[in-house]
Amino acid sequence: MKFHIQFKNFVLDILFPIKCLGCGAEYENLEAKERWICQRCLEKIQIRKEQVCPFCEKFSEGGKTHHKCQKKTFLSGLWVASEYSDKVISGAIHKLKFNFVKDLSFPLSRVMIKSILAVDEFSDFHDLILSELSQESGEDKIYDEEEKNEKLETIIIPVPLHKKRYNWRGFNQAFLLAEYIAQEFNLKVCEDLLIRKKNTKPQTKTKSMLERRENIVGAFWAAKSDIWKNANVIIVDDVCTTSATLEECAKELKRAGVKNVWGLVVARR
Repeated sequence: MKFHIQFKNFVLDILFPIKCLGCGAEYENLEAKERWICQRCLEKIQIRKEQVCPFCEKFSEGGKTHHKCQKKTFLSGLWVASEYSDKVISGAIHKLKFNFVKDLSFPLSRVMIKSILAVDEFSDFHDLILSELSQESGEDKIYDEEEKNEKLETIIIPVPLHKKRYNWRGFNQAFLLAEYIAQEFNLKVCEDLLIRKKNTKPQTKTKSMLERRENIVGAFWAAKSDIWKNANVIIVDDVCTTSATLEECAKELKRAGVKNVWGLVVARR
């Protein structure tokens, strides 16, 4: 198996050499997904130290929407893993989306997972994303069988792409991230319950906050399903700026009957 990986990497390195986005080094004996950002550079990436309310962007414990802001947004909260100003993070996101480097979803998901676990106190967001994990050490919360039955299921939903956009890129980067997150926390990914019915222009090509919001209005549709009655939802995406896309997804999911909708992104511009 090791020889197979080495030979495959040898051939690919001749045609498409991979260098770590952080230090520029090449690691020929590793799989591609571990080479784009080496372990040393991955550990150097700073996670976001404080979370903020998704609406007013002022400090909020665990990124929960402030009580006074709840009538102004459909998001129950937003968890941001790192900073877009980090050149490795922004470079990786750009290559993932526009250079079609699917393997970069792996290190970016590691940053998301690291940020979720590297906290002193768990928040409402942690109650959702760790709902299927049961641990017996430290300060981890333990649920007995009765409490577990009363808890709502947490579902991971990637921000969907329109079919035309998907066919152009060949994959949905949000889905790749969502899969890694779901695997880590033993959660379920549902990509067919929220669809993108409107082929909007990329948000990066809009010039203002108002244009971003108008561009995305009516872009999504959530299927009517009994699953919403017993579920909380975490929407996963790579990056957000005004959170207009997440907001529109949350609005549609709330319309379909979901009680709590959180956002989870690698970085916020």
